[in-house]
Amino acid sequence: MNYLQRELFLITLHQQFTDMFLASKAGKDNAEQKLRSQGFIHAGELLELCSRQEVQQLMEQVHHEVFGVSIAERKPKEQTRRQQALKLGDYDYFDEPAFNRLR
Repeated sequence: MNYLQRELFLITLHQQFTDMFLASKAGKDNAEQKLRSQGFIHAGELLELCSRQEVQQLMEQVHHEVFGVSIAERKPKEQTRRQQALKLGDYDYFDEPAFNRLR
């Protein structure tokens, strides 16, 4: 494995994660970016440029950079928001596209 290729791969993946999370934070549909990143990661694993663990660590790092919290910390907030909307009968919450609600 070439060190420079590996570094270029990780830098590019960092940027893909950043773009994907910033789009999510802005309420934009990032489905295309997610698919592109998944394919990129798969190629990196096949070429032995990264491991699954390295990718997960990088994703967690970038998520924290963009949102200021870990992936695990952010997920319950969204579930609480959804439960609160149901409890209060705030169905406007569900009129918002799902990709916006999940940011």
